[in-house]
Amino acid sequence: MSAVASSTAPNAKATNAKAAVPILLFTFVFCLIIDNGFKTMTGPMAEGLNIDPNVASLQASLAGIIIGVGAVVYAALADAISIRKLTLMGIGLVVVGSLMGFLFSGSWPMVLTGRLIQTAGLAAAETLYVIYVTKHLPAEDQKTYLGFSTAAFQAGLLVGALTSGAISTFVSWTAMFLVPLVLVLAVPFVLKYVPEDEAVSSSLDVVGLLLVTIFSTSLIMFMQDFKWYWVVFGVLGIIAFAAYVAKGRKPLVRPEFFTNGRYVWALVLVLIVYSTQLGYIVMIPFAAKYFHGLNQSDASLLMVPGYICAVLVGVYSGKIGKFLSSRTTIFSALSLIIGALVFGALTIQMSVIAQVISIVAFASGFALLYAPLVNTALSNILPEKSGIAIGFYNLTINIGIPLGIAYTFQFMDLLPSYNAVLWTLAAIGLAGAAVYFFADRWMLKNESTTQGVTHDRVG
Repeated sequence: MSAVASSTAPNAKATNAKAAVPILLFTFVFCLIIDNGFKTMTGPMAEGLNIDPNVASLQASLAGIIIGVGAVVYAALADAISIRKLTLMGIGLVVVGSLMGFLFSGSWPMVLTGRLIQTAGLAAAETLYVIYVTKHLPAEDQKTYLGFSTAAFQAGLLVGALTSGAISTFVSWTAMFLVPLVLVLAVPFVLKYVPEDEAVSSSLDVVGLLLVTIFSTSLIMFMQDFKWYWVVFGVLGIIAFAAYVAKGRKPLVRPEFFTNGRYVWALVLVLIVYSTQLGYIVMIPFAAKYFHGLNQSDASLLMVPGYICAVLVGVYSGKIGKFLSSRTTIFSALSLIIGALVFGALTIQMSVIAQVISIVAFASGFALLYAPLVNTALSNILPEKSGIAIGFYNLTINIGIPLGIAYTFQFMDLLPSYNAVLWTLAAIGLAGAAVYFFADRWMLKNESTTQGVTHDRVG
């Protein structure tokens, strides 16, 4: 295919490049479904293995760290290794990890190991689709195809929850490890339609990624059992990362990123508020069973209206942005998220309908938040630096989400009721919003003083 493309006109090249989009989009969506399906499988997995749900949640929280770090790794490798080869490598890891989890499903350590190997492969598909679109498709088509990824993320959360709920209720949680093997059927299509890229020079900041992994994993492990030595590891990881960024030859991010107030405070908001996202979602099956007697499959149906609305909000977020400024949209989204948690805390035990309403507002709030917050975070960053800035931004999301999964299961053990857990999540969300609100006021004041006017992009 590459030989044909090289001898044809630019329009033909674009057409040939688009031929690979369906198969890469399929692997992207399918891997999202698998990843999110396992994140809502913690309860049945804990029952099947006779372990505490807090321990079983490691298969979701540690996997989230791998997704975040893996995104950066695959993004760097894509400059030196073809997207076709990386996709095939990812499928191979998914197959190996899934078989390990299924064949040794009676052993928690082996199940966890299998999940982590599987997730290392899932991270490839979740990253390479976006890279392929930006590298191979014309600029005028990229927004359309990247928009598919936003809708796919929300759809992946929904279909993943429905799939895991149905399988765990009507078959067995172990059967979920067999579903990813469907990816093998994609191999012939990857070989046929995904082109071989020409290798170029590439650099991967192994030290920086290792330090980020130490820091984020330490936070997760501390939330599991509150052993303070994990805090020591985490603090040392932060200090070492800061020193490395300041003096490293080719660090993951440059020091100037952390002198950019808009970018830094957006990262702070992301780390705090996004930690509540899957924290609430993974709690839903437990609360639905406790208050309303619903099984895993029926509980997953409660998410359907919410994520349908989230997909629609994601699709129309561009039009929403034409009527509301980024700042207004950000605080509207935060109000939806916090309000949904408060409403859930007040009504979760009353009726299933109330829980559905809470999920609709919650999921829609996150769908509304992503685009304007990214816009604000990058408002003072040069275009040539935006790629790594977005990469680290998404890495922060993938640290916050598993952190939230970990502390939510800990709260479920420590607090007296699910209502109390939701009040705590609402307080965390409110704290993040408050920090960002006051930081925004301070930055507005400084921008007005130094420039005389505020930036339109964040106004």
